[in-house]
Amino acid sequence: MLFSSTLQAKYLRATLFMENGVIKKGLAEKVQSTDSKVNFKTDHGSKIEKIASREIKRIEFEDADGTTYIAENLYAVTANILSGKFSRSSKKKWFYMIYDKNARIGYITETGRNRPNAGGTSRVITYGNTAYFFGKKDSEELVFGYSESSGSNLAVGTDSLIRKMAAEAFGDCPQIMDAIQKTDFSQTQAIDQLKTIFEHNTCP
Repeated sequence: MLFSSTLQAKYLRATLFMENGVIKKGLAEKVQSTDSKVNFKTDHGSKIEKIASREIKRIEFEDADGTTYIAENLYAVTANILSGKFSRSSKKKWFYMIYDKNARIGYITETGRNRPNAGGTSRVITYGNTAYFFGKKDSEELVFGYSESSGSNLAVGTDSLIRKMAAEAFGDCPQIMDAIQKTDFSQTQAIDQLKTIFEHNTCP
């Protein structure tokens, strides 16, 4: 992903939008989805301040080229594989936002691993994946949509999965749901297809 390759610097210029309304400007380390704290400092020479993620609503990172990237602290809604029952994460997670207009799309990226097997005779390679979530503009939740593996570049069950998860996220938004039902999603264009739907359809 563009974001993960761009944010290799230890600290980036950042603006923190706190839950209490305070805005803090300075430098911050990039956040991972489950980070409970954010490392922040006002400038390169200042002391590091560890701020609890629950106190931060949104972070705007800026790279050396002036490109801005947004991280938001939101709940993740997923469905149980066996029961299909939906549940919300007990704690908020950090999502990097790739669309934030009439609706929102965010993602979480997990890196792959390369480790020896139990006997030490070979190596076990686990490919990373990117999980995409979507939701209403002002909701504190993002609902899982689908995921892609960096190893195979496939998104299994993308079409049916997006329809199912969209019903949870946009069940009371008939325009969006109708557009989603009429769309034939593919793993290589699903994000662009969703963006187009959100651009032309809104929740009442």
